[in-house]
Amino acid sequence: MGQIVLSLGDVSFRDMEVPEAINFGGSQRLAIQNMIGGGRVVEAMGLDDGEISFSGIFSGSDATARAQLLDTARALGAQLPLIWQDFYYLVIIARFSAEYRKPNLIPFSITCAVVTDPLAVAANAVAPLANLISGDLALAATLSGQAGLSASTLSGMSLSALSLAQTSIADGINESGTALRSAATALNTAFLPTAGVNALARIGASASQLAALTGMSGFINRAAANMMLGG
Repeated sequence: MGQIVLSLGDVSFRDMEVPEAINFGGSQRLAIQNMIGGGRVVEAMGLDDGEISFSGIFSGSDATARAQLLDTARALGAQLPLIWQDFYYLVIIARFSAEYRKPNLIPFSITCAVVTDPLAVAANAVAPLANLISGDLALAATLSGQAGLSASTLSGMSLSALSLAQTSIADGINESGTALRSAATALNTAFLPTAGVNALARIGASASQLAALTGMSGFINRAAANMMLGG
């Protein structure tokens, strides 16, 4: 990266100060619901940017001054632009470590916490709401069989259609909850082994259905909220 222009706030890095590599990326926060009997529902909850770190050696007559400038920014918790090539982040210096050897020779390492990634924010902003809505409806549809509902329940992309789906799902949750409580009572009062086995089977079926209905409810509710947002 010797020819790459790198800057953090008002400090521009040059020569030995430019690192050989800069890490970037992160993860996606996920809500994972494992279903009884197998399968899972995975819901993306948003970006979780990782830290960006690099190291080098400050040199030149202003080495000490620029090292102190970054250390002051760390102490203040200032939000600074971090820029190199096609990358741009708004960051806070989480850790800054420097080793004073000579006035013009100061090795350093920096770790930055990402405040915002404007490029990722822009990408999310241009994602059509219709895509988000259809994605949630598709996820809800994958649970319809386990929930005991017809896929036709999710056939319409309108607030009235989603309202009907929400009502069907709410009724299903109530019925499934009642069946689960009844099966639990049957298990607790069973005198014969066969009665206990049958009650356990009913508990498993009702719990699986309830989990699927609850998952569907979350996706449908979010689709309805996005539809209202889109007007």
